[in-house]
Amino acid sequence: MLNIQHLFDGMSAQWQKDRAETQMTLGKLMDRLAALPPETPIEINRPHSYRGYYSDLSFKPTKEPIPASAALALCKGAMGEVFTGYKGGEYQMGRNTPVWIANYGDCGEKLMAIRDDGTMELQKDEL
Repeated sequence: MLNIQHLFDGMSAQWQKDRAETQMTLGKLMDRLAALPPETPIEINRPHSYRGYYSDLSFKPTKEPIPASAALALCKGAMGEVFTGYKGGEYQMGRNTPVWIANYGDCGEKLMAIRDDGTMELQKDEL
């Protein structure tokens, strides 16, 4: 007998894997932040479940930069944590979780890269 929920869960996991191949993940972000000088300004804050894909992680953009060392601590704090999706559900974040930049409850942009000066390379979602 076909279990529709298992089918949907499998499709969702594959879509997340596909996104992780085309944008920065939590693990890649942590590696990049660790490679930057600790005082490099980064304009992210407050990790949360992404509104577009609840299983993905988003960081709130901020005009008040924090040092790369503090941004790395935020990422490490999110690793393995369970976040509640915008409309419910619980989602655990890990190294392969795609990362977005968006305010809570809003759809935002994919995080593609962090440049040497700490600025972010973002890209709109194709969907």
